[in-house]
Order: sequence, then C-alpha cells, then structure tokens
Amino acid sequence: LVFVVLTWLVVVYPDGVTEVDMSIDSTIHSAVVANQWMVDLSLVLRFVGGGAFSGMVVTVVVVGLLWAGRLRRPFGVHAYAAAFLALSAVGGGLANTIVKSLVGRPRPPWNGLWSYEPTSSYPSAHSQGGITVWFALGLIALVLMPGRARWVISIPLLILGPATGVSRTVLGVHWPSDVLGGWSLGGAWMATSAVIIALVAAGAARRLNESTDPQA
Repeated sequence: LVFVVLTWLVVVYPDGVTEVDMSIDSTIHSAVVANQWMVDLSLVLRFVGGGAFSGMVVTVVVVGLLWAGRLRRPFGVHAYAAAFLALSAVGGGLANTIVKSLVGRPRPPWNGLWSYEPTSSYPSAHSQGGITVWFALGLIALVLMPGRARWVISIPLLILGPATGVSRTVLGVHWPSDVLGGWSLGGAWMATSAVIIALVAAGAARRLNESTDPQA
C-alpha cells in the first residue's frame, strides 16, 4: 500500500514530491559535506548492495543451503529457504527494472558528485536489494542458525538491509522518496515470496502425508 500510494504521488505530483525531497536532501547534503566518513561508508555500502556482489552472495548462499539440506528430505527447510531467497532477489530485481522504466524519474542534482548512476531514479534498486537480499538473508539466518549464532549473524544483516538505502541519499544519487519506494517495494515482494514458498511447502507436506497415510 505504501509503495502504491508513493508511486502514484511520484507520477501524478512529481514537482510536489521533489520539493519535499529537496528540503530533506539539502539537509543531508550539508551534513555529508562536513563528514567525509559518511561518503566513505556509503561507497562501501554501494559496492555491497550492488547487483554484482549481491548476486554473487545470493548464488553462494542458495548453493550452500541446497548442499546443507542434501542429506535431509529433498524438499526440506533448507531447500525452501534457498527458493525463498532466489525468488526474493531475482523477482525483486525484475520488478525494480520494470517500475524504473515505467516511471522514468530524473536523478537528484547531486548525482555524479560522489557517485554516478545513469538509470532512472525511482525506485532505488540498492534500497530494494537491501530488503530482498540482505534483510531476507537476516531472516533466513534467524530461522536456521542455532543458538546465539543466529543473533550474531542475523542482526548485522537486518541492519545492513535498510542502511544500504540510507547510503543512497548520502551519495546524492537518490531522492528520499526513491529510497522509501525501494524499501516498500522490496518489503512487499519479499513478503510475497515468503507466502508463495509457504504455500508450496504446505502443499508438498499435504501430498506427502496423503501418500504415507495407509487409509488414503
């Protein structure tokens, strides 16, 4: 709902949304100029949240999850976690590309000052990937990791997800509403992916029970 309303505002009232964005961006820009470390940290997050690195991480984790579950049921929790991550990451990236091409919003005037992005501005792909990749990884770790390890691994990932979006306004390559759009679209798609995988898992479990039920 947040994504739908925000996208409608960006398309129908672009000047009004940009005016609000500009007032926020100006404050952020002033803070960034006085604190170079914010730029340095954001450049690191730019790499971490980029498509190449995120895609590599998703591939490694998906293969690792399938390998970890190889001795269990063919369609156990590890396989479903791998399917959830793949669907969340790949589907989210595709959805972002489609929306970007349809909206075609220009980048902020600071684009190119510390980092340059040639594509359309809304919604932020890094912000969305922070949710559909890194936040999703945090949720998987929270469910699958044992003991205290789940908190040690999941909490940084759950923080990294939204932080990737914040870094985009620091670098001046996205408006704040672009980041909010990326977060909301990412959250919506990640939740949709979870529901799809949960329905598939429930259906498989029901069929397995029916096949092993002597009265079936």
